Amino acid sequence: MIFQVIGQNKFRLCFFIALSFLFSACAASTPQVLVVTVEIPREVTSVVQQTVLVTQIAEKIVTATPVPPSPTPEMSATPIFEKWTTAQVAQAFKDADLEYQDPKLMTKEDYGISPMAATEGIHFLVPSVCSDCGGRIFSFATEQDLKITQTYYENLGKNSAALFSWVFVKDNILVQINGDLPEDKAKLYQNALDSLE
Repeated sequence: MIFQVIGQNKFRLCFFIALSFLFSACAASTPQVLVVTVEIPREVTSVVQQTVLVTQIAEKIVTATPVPPSPTPEMSATPIFEKWTTAQVAQAFKDADLEYQDPKLMTKEDYGISPMAATEGIHFLVPSVCSDCGGRIFSFATEQDLKITQTYYENLGKNSAALFSWVFVKDNILVQINGDLPEDKAKLYQNALDSLE
């Protein structure tokens, strides 16, 4: 009985060693011939020795598949939204001989409850309407910011005639002028704005 246990353990050990050699040969980069001698106990009283000749080793090569390169993004000709400055618009109003008096850069207080989405704002007076009536020239960094301000002023006029104002847009510029200015004169400001090239 003891010999059987020893024989079985010896068989397992030999089998494990043979498998180890076989796996190490498979891991080699070139096929090899491997001869393995395994003692297999047949009976407790006799040991049979067999020689196995391995002439061909199945080779399995595992390689990591590289991640395909991502396409190189092409540089798109994204136009810059900021095309005009408030100074260019002011000059266009002056060149068209329109009322444009006492211009000043707008501060937080000048915005009141209107959105402060502009990168720059200029407030100017149009004294022919009233002594403190005027307009504003806004420049914006994004179209979204411009739309926020445009919607604000347009909705004021829809909700109350007393809050109506003229709103003109060209590219990144929004001009808002007091709604008491007659339409024909307001159109002159729009034409001056549209004349920017």
